[in-house]
Amino acid sequence: MTMRQHTRDGLQRLCGEGVSLWLDGLERDLLASGELARMASKRPLSGLTTSGHDLLDAVAGPAYRAQLDDFTERGSRPEEAVRRLLAVDARWGCDVFLRRYRASGGRSGLVSADPVPVAGRALAAEARAAWWAVDRPNLLLKLPATDESLDAIGELVGEGIGVDVTPVFSVHRYEQVQEALFGGLERARRAGLRLEGVHTAVSLPVAPLDAAVDARLTAAGAPPGRPPMGRTALAHARLVYHAYERGLAGDRWRALAAAGARPPRLVWTATEAHGPAGPDTRYADGLVAWGVTSALTRRTLEAVSRRALLSGDTLSGRHVSARLDLAVLTEFGVCLRQLAGELERAWLADRRAAWEELRERVGKLLGGPAG
Repeated sequence: MTMRQHTRDGLQRLCGEGVSLWLDGLERDLLASGELARMASKRPLSGLTTSGHDLLDAVAGPAYRAQLDDFTERGSRPEEAVRRLLAVDARWGCDVFLRRYRASGGRSGLVSADPVPVAGRALAAEARAAWWAVDRPNLLLKLPATDESLDAIGELVGEGIGVDVTPVFSVHRYEQVQEALFGGLERARRAGLRLEGVHTAVSLPVAPLDAAVDARLTAAGAPPGRPPMGRTALAHARLVYHAYERGLAGDRWRALAAAGARPPRLVWTATEAHGPAGPDTRYADGLVAWGVTSALTRRTLEAVSRRALLSGDTLSGRHVSARLDLAVLTEFGVCLRQLAGELERAWLADRRAAWEELRERVGKLLGGPAG
């Protein structure tokens, strides 16, 4: 077997288990060089997730220079320049996957992208503006999974706007988000929208959850490398998947499905893990069930393609053992629900900080003040 055949087989076997693969991370160099299009044609990539952090890391590079020069000539403010940069990248990414989206009838080819993070009632208005600026049917807009955003999530879905709710670190939060998404789809149905074209997703970061719990366990004196070390993210995923299945088994979802609605996607994000030989495949191997999505960085895609260690469905019907795994955490004083709230707040604070840094950086590149 050649290395190329082995590479294809590693990714194809994961897709054969019913897992969709998204690329995690986007820079304009990938778009302008055609590399993203080549990756999408040669590998079983069915979508893309990107964030403001991607733009922050790349905006000073040559790929953005012409557009920034144009903004300078027009006297654009940094906030508006960032919105346009984000919109161009998101639209370009959507165009790469648009053929796949259309060929699959909307079941594949989605692109999840950040709008500018704002709070309160401004969230819905910012999301609407980003939706119309990108103007592609395969776009999902990342919205924060917070108490105050749940109403806006349902409102936007009810208008037919695709959303990706993130980050979700607890089953309780997932159930709240599922309720908001179902409510939004019901609102869209009452408005006469075609539910087949209303796309939704819920993104669940996994590596940060394990890292945070393992740090607490270490501080509490848990033996290094022994359970429950390194088991939280998988156990949590199994409980979320059980909640996902319960939601789809109910009369409420059956009525929506009969009207053409598609299930909200479960997307595992922050899946990059490192072993002695570099990026390993523990999350790609361990988060497997029909219909879920794994968002993988380019490095993790390469690792999975070469050495995936798949053992079939790892999520379905395993909620009882997952509860037992998580129950052990209390013996070390770890409250998972409390930790989930801390992680959510830290994640959103980091997102806002990245936006502020991006705004300042763009302001300097425009040759004017950042504010």
